[in-house]
Amino acid sequence: MLAGVTALSGCQLDNIAGNTGAQGLVQFINAAPRYSAMNLFVDSTSALTRPQAYDSGSSVYVNALANPRTFRVTAGSDTTTIASSQLLVQNMSVYTMIVTQHATGAGLLVLPDTVSPLPSGQVGIRVINASPSAGPVDFYLTGADSTLTTPVASNITFEGTSGYILAPVPAGTLRVRITTAGTKTVLLDVDASLLTDGQARSVLLMDAAGGGLPATWLAIPDRG
Repeated sequence: MLAGVTALSGCQLDNIAGNTGAQGLVQFINAAPRYSAMNLFVDSTSALTRPQAYDSGSSVYVNALANPRTFRVTAGSDTTTIASSQLLVQNMSVYTMIVTQHATGAGLLVLPDTVSPLPSGQVGIRVINASPSAGPVDFYLTGADSTLTTPVASNITFEGTSGYILAPVPAGTLRVRITTAGTKTVLLDVDASLLTDGQARSVLLMDAAGGGLPATWLAIPDRG
């Protein structure tokens, strides 16, 4: 069993109410093992105090304007843009921005995070597939029983997501298992038992540090 999904990658993402001015929060994650360090620019301004290593994340505040902001990434000391995306940043909104590895170059996956309260007594878990080596995957959310029956989300393709799956606040062991699509071959087994009422987390499936399998992962704190 791997470490729990309550682990954080970066700052608490939903704690933005104390900031002045209209702004959102972007969690930037380097999930492309080809690039040992990534830089993030918002329009022409560098957004990170240091290049972001593979398998890690940082959160940055971005002013919310009426026009889309241009986000682009470069690798190491190279100034060449390898991926970019436009985003109209909404006030008090939270986004996950993930650099993904393609056969050549990279992609920039942008996903909105949940910031709305979850139903009482529930937790939320979302799987994001950023592992090109894993291929399509299935997502199982179960108790301690090792038997896998029906996935809660099927055939999550590369750069795809399950959306948030709700579950009762764990009274025992809550397991997240990710398998090769259409099989019971487990690629990832994560303990989510320590999640508490109202918490939401994304499990980001990634290639190993050197590329390929076995898969690794990060937990992204979306709420609570």
